Amino acid sequence: MKWCDRTNPALDCGGFDVTLVQDGDRICGDFGGALINLRQVDDGSIVGTAVGETAVLAVESFRNESIALVRATLKGSDLHWHHVDSILPGAADIAIIATDEVLVKSRDAPLEQDPHKKEEGACNAVLGRKGSR
Repeated sequence: MKWCDRTNPALDCGGFDVTLVQDGDRICGDFGGALINLRQVDDGSIVGTAVGETAVLAVESFRNESIALVRATLKGSDLHWHHVDSILPGAADIAIIATDEVLVKSRDAPLEQDPHKKEEGACNAVLGRKGSR
């Protein structure tokens, strides 16, 4: 998803991207966010659980160490992302996490890949953890 300044199109667009992996009912991944003109950037980790087409996610900002509660619902190939609440407030700095957006699958992502059929321990691999859940 891109955030651009229509009044000044010469500025670099910011945006918000997520990469998610599903391992059974467990969801994990990471995100990257940037404000317009890339004046502030953020990244972090995502963990949660899926129930049907909806996931409840804890989204941790590495920028300010906040944790947001997010509900993400898959509708077709679009992910409807809704910031529900704050689990842990961050430091004085801001987190750059989408609030209410529709995220579309990147053209770079392999369409034939089924996110439900990942190797065992995929979440640990994505999050850089060793061992089992």
